[in-house]
Amino acid sequence: MTHVFPNSIGRFVAALTAASVLLVASPDANAISSAEVITLTKLGIAPKEIIKAIEKDRTVFSLAVADILALKKARVHEDVLKFMLATPQKWGKRGGAAASAQPAATVVEEPVETEEERIAREERMRQDALRLLAEKKKAEEAQRAAYAKGVLAKGRSLADEGRFVEAIKAFQKFMAQGGYSPDSNEAYLANFGIANALVKAGLHQAAARQLLDVVLAGPEQPFFQTAFKQLRELRKKVNYSPPGIEEMTRFFVGGFSQAFQDEYNYVLGEFYADYNNWTNALKYLVLVTPNSPDYARAQYLKGLIEVRNQMAKSAVESFQRAILATDENRSDPAVRDLAYLALARIAYEIGDADAAIYYYRKVPADSYKGATALYESAWVYFIKGDVGRALGTFHTLHSPYFEHQFYPELWLLEATMYMNVCRFDYAESALARYRKDITPLAIPLKEFLLKTVRPKQFYRALVETVGGRKVHQLPEGLTSAVLRDVEFYNLYRTIKQIEVELKSIGPHVIALGEVGQELEQKLKALHADRVRETGIKIQRILKETETELADFEMKATELEIDLQDEKLREEERKLLALENPDENQAPVLIESGGAVAIVGSDKWQWPFQDEYWRDEIGSYRAFIKDMCAPAEAE
Repeated sequence: MTHVFPNSIGRFVAALTAASVLLVASPDANAISSAEVITLTKLGIAPKEIIKAIEKDRTVFSLAVADILALKKARVHEDVLKFMLATPQKWGKRGGAAASAQPAATVVEEPVETEEERIAREERMRQDALRLLAEKKKAEEAQRAAYAKGVLAKGRSLADEGRFVEAIKAFQKFMAQGGYSPDSNEAYLANFGIANALVKAGLHQAAARQLLDVVLAGPEQPFFQTAFKQLRELRKKVNYSPPGIEEMTRFFVGGFSQAFQDEYNYVLGEFYADYNNWTNALKYLVLVTPNSPDYARAQYLKGLIEVRNQMAKSAVESFQRAILATDENRSDPAVRDLAYLALARIAYEIGDADAAIYYYRKVPADSYKGATALYESAWVYFIKGDVGRALGTFHTLHSPYFEHQFYPELWLLEATMYMNVCRFDYAESALARYRKDITPLAIPLKEFLLKTVRPKQFYRALVETVGGRKVHQLPEGLTSAVLRDVEFYNLYRTIKQIEVELKSIGPHVIALGEVGQELEQKLKALHADRVRETGIKIQRILKETETELADFEMKATELEIDLQDEKLREEERKLLALENPDENQAPVLIESGGAVAIVGSDKWQWPFQDEYWRDEIGSYRAFIKDMCAPAEAE
């Protein structure tokens, strides 16, 4: 009799059969591999059975970051993944063919370099330097040969002089007179010439697409490296990350110097990170060598990807390498501050408050992340219950040095700390400041969000409010929540760049003919798109701020109720206490390197004089006594 199974049962039988082949293989068969683990997972085999198969063969897995990401992407169960990661501790280096097929461990202890190895390393560095010099010379010769024709040479000379209109017209004339096809070498040269002229004139957004076209013409072309470097510099100035950059992955650049390969691999890794394609991002970021100025950035991005994929240990190592690299190979020092901030956040997440404080304090006060580090460290002190440091940090954040920042909950945190040490009058003063400074912002913000609909309106309202115009009823204090957002900053910077380019091109559109009209139309369309995108971003941030203010208002109300309850309970404790505290205690002072402020007095702002206090940011303390009566012994 023939049995016909429903589809689901048929798939289960097929999976079970395939699993059986793997699970009952003879002892002499190859050990189970990562690929086979993925296959078993896709077939629906239970995690316990997969673990049994690994145990049976005593397979040792040495998983790199990319391997772990591939396993997670294939939805391998967390228990299986943890077991695979633990196999090196269980069975050491034993374990069959699969173990030997696995990649080497990501962290190895380098042996001491011998004299012969040092000489060989220095010779490799010398050869690479010679190769780089020869590569540069060859490129220059190819470019000179490409521009041997008089018209093209003249066009480039005009571009170098900053006469971009005349340069573009020269290239247009060259193409019109020659009647060259779009895929000809002459068209390639003219296209780069126009892009180069736009770059030299500071018209980065207008040059972007043409530069990308020149790069995508291939590495064998004479201006491949030049166009790539210009494209990269352009990406630093404007928000330009089109999907077309992915086509650069089809080129082999192994014939170029290591320095250029590092730069090329970093750009591709950064591009994939922008699109949240973690696997491909890691594929290129790990290729950036330690001697590259991009190494620190590559390690930082790698660490961020590892954090997103809950790989804290690997992330810590990546951030630490990024910090070391900023001192060793001329990397951007801002990366160091970002890496310290990331390490502090990891430490906080795993409950190590002391380590978090250590890393937060590594971020200089004058860093663009200094305010963020100080604010987050204040939270850590608050969670730790370190009253002195918490209050000192809160007070610092109220100083003129941070007046452009917006931290609405600071007064609530201060009130909570004062209440915890039974300084109820100080707590009430902090709440009064919250009601005075923060509560009034909620109503106008709500009204602004109700009447503002279009993204362009949000953009105009923010820009004009920051510029000092008060016609939109957007509270000025709330604009800092938008201004400190990195995504908003990048979008706004791009908009201003487009506006500069439109102003530069405008008077020359007629003279440039079709090229000028096309450039102007593209810039106008791009400007409208970016304004709309930025307006949506502003709206989202302000709505989030509205929600936060509503939450803080509720917490303020709860805190007021708790404060009254605590005052009543404290009175009861005092009546029952065996010893009463000194009721005539002198006012408590905060000392800060020569400046003195009375905590909880009417004077809430410290008398910051000149600039002496800048060097002391992060080191202020509040010496305040706990006034709570001792609890009754049980």
